[in-house]
Amino acid sequence: MKIYSTREEWLVAAIEEFRPLFGAYASPIAAKVRVTCGFPSNAKRGGAIGECWADTASADKSMEILISPTIADPMRVADILVHELCHTVAGAMNHGKAFQKAADAMHLIPAAGKKAYKATTGGDAFRAAFGPIIDGLGDYPHAQLSMATRKTQATRMLKAVCPSCGYTVRLTAKWAAMGMPSCPVDGDTFNLGE
Repeated sequence: MKIYSTREEWLVAAIEEFRPLFGAYASPIAAKVRVTCGFPSNAKRGGAIGECWADTASADKSMEILISPTIADPMRVADILVHELCHTVAGAMNHGKAFQKAADAMHLIPAAGKKAYKATTGGDAFRAAFGPIIDGLGDYPHAQLSMATRKTQATRMLKAVCPSCGYTVRLTAKWAAMGMPSCPVDGDTFNLGE
């Protein structure tokens, strides 16, 4: 069993272990792939736990993969990584036929209740095929991050309500300090709401 001191070392080693499987059963993955543990660009809004950026977005034409730090289980990290590696196969940057063919070959299955192939997971066949490789990589050197403990920024916008008709607008404290606007419906001056 190998011991890696960083998540990136573990992830890079996993990619190199997975390359022969992709070559034999799907299509070769891109030659230049970078991977890191980091939040995907739409993690908070869309709940993404993995993301693959096309080589056209990278200055040195590398495929760039992000694996969410909210995931710590090595098997789950591996199936997310394999999903993202499926995007590096020629013609598979979306979740179309080329992606689906690679995902099927790598034993990924669409996640329950999700739109086909946009979210996948590794089932029993995945664990059978990839389990020995993942075990050989050793522990994933990572502790799960929780988004629940992160403070969310309160809105800076103030709510202003017409006392007559209830018409509502939002404005900044700067504009409220300059004088409250009038309601376009009945002309009454807005009051700051809660």
